[in-house]
Amino acid sequence: MRNKCFGSALVTGLALVFLGAGPAAAQTRGDAGKAWDPPRTPDGQPDIQGFWTEEDGGSDPVNVETGLQTADSVRIQQGLTAAQLAARKTFSAIVDPPNGKVPYQPWAEARRQQILKRYGGDDRTEEVESARDVSSELLCTLGMPRIVYFADFQVTQSPGHVVMSWERTREYRLIPLDEKRPRLAPNVKLHMGDARGHWEGNTLVVNTTNLNDWGWFDSKGTIHTDALSLNERYTFVDPNTIDYRVTAQDPKALTKPMTIAFTFKRAHAEDKNYEIMENACAEGERAFESVVLKKRHQ
Repeated sequence: MRNKCFGSALVTGLALVFLGAGPAAAQTRGDAGKAWDPPRTPDGQPDIQGFWTEEDGGSDPVNVETGLQTADSVRIQQGLTAAQLAARKTFSAIVDPPNGKVPYQPWAEARRQQILKRYGGDDRTEEVESARDVSSELLCTLGMPRIVYFADFQVTQSPGHVVMSWERTREYRLIPLDEKRPRLAPNVKLHMGDARGHWEGNTLVVNTTNLNDWGWFDSKGTIHTDALSLNERYTFVDPNTIDYRVTAQDPKALTKPMTIAFTFKRAHAEDKNYEIMENACAEGERAFESVVLKKRHQ
């Protein structure tokens, strides 16, 4: 469920207006085990510009614990038999804790189970009560960190900044490469949060605060609160591969930090004219109306 195109002109223009300086990066090792030094931007950043997408065959963002959609949705979309559905294998994107489970506090796990009973679970026995029972995607936003591993994104770079942008839900991130830059006030909460980054060799490290509690980690009610903070590591392994890890801390909902891992591959490298386009998802989204507002009209 990934969107493959979107328009880069606006985001590229935003990136070019910023000035600053980024540290030079050291060498890392490529697939062959040899020292590999990536191309650099004029200010010395490893050049990771281009389009990136989730690697085929890896973890799936639908459910960070299992990678599986509901049995009903898989049956409808893929025409699988009951035996084939039963044989599906789980694949957790969570690498820490080692058991691949979200380390929820009891109230947060109970809330997730309630959402699954109301929306998106195999056994839906309750009615949707409000917009908070459904995925924020129906409100035309995904937020951090889900947007990163849910949909294709474009990276552009300018001195002192990394810019990430998505067609899906029209999201974008302006990441200053200055950890000392003042943060937003604690009471300001955003879908994408307030990000600051720096380079450690060929790894872009991004720390994000000021997140609101509307987003989920996946499509299956894996909630977080507005106490969430993120530490992301984008390691440029070779010209076409990024090893991505995001560690989430949420003292209101989690008993300990949780790390999710994905691999991103370069996309559209051979088409120099490829660009992202405007996404029209906005007010009046029909999926939201059919799920949430229908009950109010009855």
